[in-house]
Amino acid sequence: MRFISASHIFSGLSFLPENTVIVINDANAICDIISKNEIGLNHLELHKGIISPGFINTHCHLELSHLQNEIPQKTGIVNFALDIIKKRNTKSIESIELAMHEADAYMKTQGIVAVGDISNTNYSLEIKKKSSLYYHTFVELIGLNPSNSSLVFNNGLKLYNEFSENKLSTSFAPHAPYSSSTDLITLISNFCETILKPTSIHNQESIAENLFFETKTGDYLKLYESLGLNIDYFNATGKTSLQSILSSFNSEVNTLLVHNTFSNSADIENANQLHKKLFWCLCPNANLYIENTLPNIELLLSKNCNITLGTDSLASNSTLSIIDEINVIKQYFPGTTTETLLKMATYNGALFLGIDHQFGEIKIGKTPGLNLITEENEKFKVTKLI
Repeated sequence: MRFISASHIFSGLSFLPENTVIVINDANAICDIISKNEIGLNHLELHKGIISPGFINTHCHLELSHLQNEIPQKTGIVNFALDIIKKRNTKSIESIELAMHEADAYMKTQGIVAVGDISNTNYSLEIKKKSSLYYHTFVELIGLNPSNSSLVFNNGLKLYNEFSENKLSTSFAPHAPYSSSTDLITLISNFCETILKPTSIHNQESIAENLFFETKTGDYLKLYESLGLNIDYFNATGKTSLQSILSSFNSEVNTLLVHNTFSNSADIENANQLHKKLFWCLCPNANLYIENTLPNIELLLSKNCNITLGTDSLASNSTLSIIDEINVIKQYFPGTTTETLLKMATYNGALFLGIDHQFGEIKIGKTPGLNLITEENEKFKVTKLI
């Protein structure tokens, strides 16, 4: 048994009473939560700082890890997307696998215990099978033309089955409103309901996305032209992208909106009213890397959104570290409480992925991992304890 305590202990939902001690067994499960008065001090591991559950990274692209420092910063989402398309297949599979292996190992050192990972290929499969991290793989589907929805979905089943047959938690995710038709979104979301798994979509990452839906103008026309895609079939909706597509999701499925950089008050209110199992993922370092702006986090909090944290990929970030994402929010939104930030990083992410029976909370019977968080020069640092 290990008896672990700290200056403060955050359960995943709230701070526990002073003098709380966490009792850990040989399987790293929490077998009791007691008071310091119940044990001898010679048995106690006492730390200065905050103990929290292990972090949940709800949005990552592990298979883009080889693109670190390869994509220019602050060029906007369209140029970023074109660079990804141009460069993602320029390295050997050995280089790609090595970069993924190093990224997986680094996330462990940063106190991450579970990852929601976007995959377009099977490249990450062997890494995930061998990793001590819990991975949920979102097989990402792309197809804006509604007439191709069934074909795109059926082709995606091959990759879905490959991950599933290797006993890896897997579901589907439409890429983004501007690249996935509402027909495809509905197919995906309904399938996720049948397998009792979550889904995810990149949301309102740029002004261009809303312009495309409202008036069929803006930078996304450049993207389709560059890719040689005819989008005559697409008609502007006169509404923002989120208001145009959200009703296509099955409201019984945990659904993650990722980025939300340009979501406004009406978008958020409408979304929360339509979908009661909605989660909002923040990836602030990636937002600064690509668009050099941040979502209105204070607005999201004021609307009582269930917020999670993600790192996006090393193509759009210098690290895959949840504590680094927390520090960006601390810097730009200093009114955000430590309790709120840690709940985003722990319990909310576990709840979204449907793994809250094991992760995200310091509670008897769970194996959430434990992190020690300390502060230096107004920035948090993390040390993985378990």
